[in-house]
Parts: sequence; structure tokens; C-alpha cells
Amino acid sequence: MLSGGMKMAEKTESRILTSLRSNIVPVAIAFALFIFLVLLPQSIFYRGLVSRLAEWQFSWFGNYFPLLTVALPVLLLTLLLLLILWLVFRLRRKKEQDQPELTLQEQAMQAMGKTRRSMLSFFILAGLAAIAVLTTFILTMMLPDEKGKVQNIDVGSIPFAEPEEGPAKLDGVLDWQKLATINRNLVLDSQRTYFIPIVSRLADRKSTRYFVQVFRPEFVLPKNRIPGRAPEREHLLEQGRIIPTKDGPAGAVSGVLRQDGLPDEIVLLYQKAGVKVHPDHYVLYRDADDLRWPYWGVFWQFLILAIGALLIGLFQRRQLKRLKKGFNNAE
Repeated sequence: MLSGGMKMAEKTESRILTSLRSNIVPVAIAFALFIFLVLLPQSIFYRGLVSRLAEWQFSWFGNYFPLLTVALPVLLLTLLLLLILWLVFRLRRKKEQDQPELTLQEQAMQAMGKTRRSMLSFFILAGLAAIAVLTTFILTMMLPDEKGKVQNIDVGSIPFAEPEEGPAKLDGVLDWQKLATINRNLVLDSQRTYFIPIVSRLADRKSTRYFVQVFRPEFVLPKNRIPGRAPEREHLLEQGRIIPTKDGPAGAVSGVLRQDGLPDEIVLLYQKAGVKVHPDHYVLYRDADDLRWPYWGVFWQFLILAIGALLIGLFQRRQLKRLKKGFNNAE
């Protein structure tokens, strides 16, 4: 009984390895896409492994390379998977050297099994991407907007305000000399957003709780600025060289308040420049579309991935039907 169970286990293992060997390309593609699926939201929202890799880049290079940060783990993990499979196949091949060659019927069945598994892999990937699309859409709809009662918050007043996400008006002093910017690059579009602190007075402080979104026409840099050190860079903190224009806000600023609204790389950038961000900070987005933009970026990329995987799965299903038809006609 034990011998029979061992033989069945060996047959099952052999079938799995044979299946993997004959489907190595779709398996590698599906694995790479899955890793990309996991890392994409981390890259957009600066979380998990991507945030750790970005902090390492900031420490060593003083900058962060989003595309490379996602591409390298996908490439390295896929190569690691292929190396492991190659070693397993090599060991297995030594055991199978004395086995007879497959008949035409067995080869045809193997080809159909390969196509079927490839089809199912891409259908599953399309399903996972579709779930991500729905989840991202729900999260986007849950973001604060301009509707509702406007909160009037006097920055730095005592007792300290207990703000809520939504429409708000902040009354304080804009600290233009601590401008930070982030540029988000997606496949089809890009977005650049600028932030400055809004405080009760321009003086040394333990931490900064409120930040305001500003726009490029609202400030200029001196003509004698250092080449390359301008807000058009990927991430930048321009201290002491910002000149606000008459188009910029002054005093009270209105918009949509978002809790923990600073991208984490901007928080890290501020900390490296000696500006401590309050753990319960808020960002006043003067353009609500910029608040939603990263979410819509994730939504469209997941949607494109879902459609692409679905189309490949449908193509594989068509190929499977052709193989079955050819096999039946040959009998």
C-alpha cells in the first residue's frame, strides 16, 4: 500500500514537472506579471518593498528611480525562478534518460495540456487584475472631495484643531522656502505636484502638521540658481531660493484636506532636510483631481493588464480548439 502511494506521488510529481517544463515561457511571463501586479501599487503609493528600496536609493544616490525600482525585483525574481526550475529539470532529466519516447498521441495530448494551462494562467491573471481594478475604483470613490461643510482651521491655534478629511480653509503663514515636489511617471501620463508647509509663524518648530499644494506659476527661482537644481527635478527641496509671485496664495487657503496626504518619499525628503513631518499630518489639495490622480493611474494600468491578459487567454483558448479539432480529425 505504501509502495503504491509512493508511485502515485512520483507520477504526480513527474506530471507537474513535465507540465512546468513544457510551459516554461508562459509560467515565467505569468510569474513576472504577478510580481509586477504586487509591486505596482507599492510604487504608486510608496509602500512595502518599494519604499525600502527607495530609502536605500536616497541614502546612496540622493534620488529615487521608480521604474528601475519595480523592474529590477521583477527581473531578478523571474531569473531566480528560471534558475530553480532549470536545476530541478536537470536533475529530473537524469532520471528520465532511459524512458521511451512519447507517441504522437501522447505528444498531442501534452500540447493540448500545455495550451490549456497557459490559457487558465492568463485567465486567472486577468481575474486578479480585474479585482485590483474594482478595488482601486472603490478606493478612488472613497477619497474626500469638495462636497460638504468647509472647515475653518487656524493653523497653530490652541487648543489644536481636530480636522476631518474634506473641504477646508487653512489660515496661516506659507513657508515658501521649504518647497518639495514629486513627479509620478506612469506608462501613459505623468504628474508633478508641489507642496509647501503652512504654519502659524516662520520660526523653528518641533514638527509641521499642515501642508498646502501649490502650482508652478505661483513661484519662481532666482536666475543664479545652481544648474540642475530646480523644481523640475524628480524630488527636490529648494530651501531659501523660492520667490512667490503675486499669483500665489497668501494667508487663508482653501481646498480638500487629506490625512497623511504627503507621499512617503516627500516625508523622507523633508526629514533629510531637517523638517520633521507630524505623524498625523494633513495636506490641503487645491486641485482635487491631483489627489485622485495616483489612484486613477493604478486603475488604468490594472485595467490595461486585465484586458491584455484576457486577450492572450482568449488567443490560447482559440489555439486549444484548433489543436482539439486537428487531433480529432487525425484519429
